[in-house]
Amino acid sequence: MERMELEVTTRPSLSKGERKKMRSEDLVPAVIYGRGDDNLPLTIDGRTLRQILTTGGSNVLLDLKVKSKGKKTRQETVMFRDIQRDILIQDRILHVDFIRISMTDKIDVSVHLNFIGEPVGTEEGGVLSMVTRVVDVKCLPGDIPEQFDVDISELNIGDSITAESLVLDDEIELITPLETTLAQVLAPMSEEELEPAVDEELEEGEEAAEEEGEGKKAKRKSLKKKLISFCPISFLKYGSEQF
Repeated sequence: MERMELEVTTRPSLSKGERKKMRSEDLVPAVIYGRGDDNLPLTIDGRTLRQILTTGGSNVLLDLKVKSKGKKTRQETVMFRDIQRDILIQDRILHVDFIRISMTDKIDVSVHLNFIGEPVGTEEGGVLSMVTRVVDVKCLPGDIPEQFDVDISELNIGDSITAESLVLDDEIELITPLETTLAQVLAPMSEEELEPAVDEELEEGEEAAEEEGEGKKAKRKSLKKKLISFCPISFLKYGSEQF
């Protein structure tokens, strides 16, 4: 796991207006907590923070160089605990929580999965469903893997791969249950099989649809026809909420 340095500055408690002004200058408010020490409010340069996240990811180990007015610079070894992002402005970070860590104490972390290959079942019309994107493990901070590779190329229609198949180093303990499905290849469905699935998806809120008027009900019927004609079952199960 990569280890990086980041310069930060201590700050006083801020009002809502002061926080807004800080963010307009591309400065990010943050706080360090944990290991029995006092919480420490910080200010971070937004551009530098984004570069670290791009390069090292959210599981990166950080040696913070903490600068305080009139005091000697000190170091805090931390990891990201929470990153609050602006849902409207891309790449804008609103606040960061850091947690203090010890390099000799094991911690629980989430590690991303990297799916490799194209399942043979998709060549026969099957639909790939990636069920789980991250798994939880326990290890020393220095042993945190960047990701776990999951080879899905041998999956046929009806096959699945579980967390039990992950290859972990001896020093890493898997917390996610072994039977957790990571990915599976679903069988394609005929129009006759899709009809009940679509009905089930559209049944909720039917009462409200009756109050919407004939125009909206017609639109709803049209949507149903499109779903049956063009959508695989994986979309009906996992993606129809977008409508």
